[in-house]
Amino acid sequence: MGALATPAVMACLALPYFSSILMGVDQPKALHVAVALGTMQTLLSKTAKYALFDPTTQMAYIPLDDESKVKGKAAIEVLGSRIGKSGGSLIQQGLVMIFGDIISAAPALTVIYYCVLVWWAYSAHRLGILFSAKTEETKSHKR
Repeated sequence: MGALATPAVMACLALPYFSSILMGVDQPKALHVAVALGTMQTLLSKTAKYALFDPTTQMAYIPLDDESKVKGKAAIEVLGSRIGKSGGSLIQQGLVMIFGDIISAAPALTVIYYCVLVWWAYSAHRLGILFSAKTEETKSHKR
């Protein structure tokens, strides 16, 4: 449940931010509102990630054997993190090259953002199913 909370929180918090950007930031007051909403969204999203998502992902390793834990953590924490950050940067640079600036790319960025959140929520849900199955398997082997 904790793993699903983070993308849900991020989706709810990003809605006012992207709405303010899409309505235009040509006025100083509109830009101020967008920056304030973006700051709140970033802070609260990171809080949800560190408080809810990260501990839940560490729990996913519990039913695994020692070798799988080490290999899984290495793959996720090293490769997944680097690929995720590099992929995000590549997408952002591509959007800037296509649209000319990041504000003009905001509609496309909004769609990409919510697609990633849906994929994240699906993956977290699927991980929960796999975790439950592996936990049951581990319990049945101990009996």
